[in-house]
Amino acid sequence: MRPFLIGLSGLSGAGKSTLAEHLESQGGVKRFRFDAYYKTKTDCPKLTDGRLHWDLPESLYLDEVYDVLRELRNGNDVFLPIYNRRLCERTGKMLYKSAPVIFVEGLQLFFDARIRDLFDLRLWLEIDEETALARRLLRQPDYDVHYHHAVALPAQREFVLPLRAHAHGMIDGSQSIKTVTETADEIIRRFLGV
Repeated sequence: MRPFLIGLSGLSGAGKSTLAEHLESQGGVKRFRFDAYYKTKTDCPKLTDGRLHWDLPESLYLDEVYDVLRELRNGNDVFLPIYNRRLCERTGKMLYKSAPVIFVEGLQLFFDARIRDLFDLRLWLEIDEETALARRLLRQPDYDVHYHHAVALPAQREFVLPLRAHAHGMIDGSQSIKTVTETADEIIRRFLGV
């Protein structure tokens, strides 16, 4: 049986990873780490001051993501890179076994039409920019707020926010994780007709 692929996108800090981890821990879905496909420090786009620019579609190996998701959609097991964000390098690879329901979450997930079209269901986690930043700072207290306002947020407004139009369902990310999870479950069940 072909796996059912669900894609979840939204702003950085919206709660995508939290929702994916929660759904996986409840069983029924297997999480796919889109972040494993960030480019190495050699290949990643850079700002004029030499810092890496993480918030562009070009900061990911999207061709590789497409190939791997296509293999998974066909029910094949694949090898995923193990990516160390601190080193900005791949440090190995791991076997990822296909599953009946695969849940993929990522900031730039809907940018590439080839990848977007592989998903049976596309979800968007909606949250306002201020709450998203506050959550990001809770998760990563040393996060560069200047970078956020000068680089990350403008890129997300240009390359991420317009893509919510491609979602089949919207989830209010400002709610509790319990409510967010219940809403996601309800949308998935409705989409599957169960």
